Amino acid sequence: MKHTLSVLVEDEAGVLSRIAGLFARRGFNIESLAVGPAEQVGISRITMVVPGDDRIIEQLTKQLYKLINVLKVQDVTQVPCVERELMLIKVSASSSNRAEVIELAQVFRARIVDI
Repeated sequence: MKHTLSVLVEDEAGVLSRIAGLFARRGFNIESLAVGPAEQVGISRITMVVPGDDRIIEQLTKQLYKLINVLKVQDVTQVPCVERELMLIKVSASSSNRAEVIELAQVFRARIVDI
């Protein structure tokens, strides 16, 4: 089962590499990773999707808390949420089929950035 972990860390250089190193040393895979500033200044939020059962996630949580810059770890898998994906695609279209590409993009609610 995939679990979504939200990790609050001190906003310092090298924190992300230490967390990624911890996962690599333990042989765990990170399927998705997003990092950004949290609501409070000086704190960052790392959101990651990790496969594993409850026992593995509990072990990972304990290992994360051993890192000095980690402030809080939450498993937010059961929290209702809206998931979105972001993708940037470059498509070569001639003037004859450009309208077809635009129509196809609208079907999937895609946004065209530049023509």
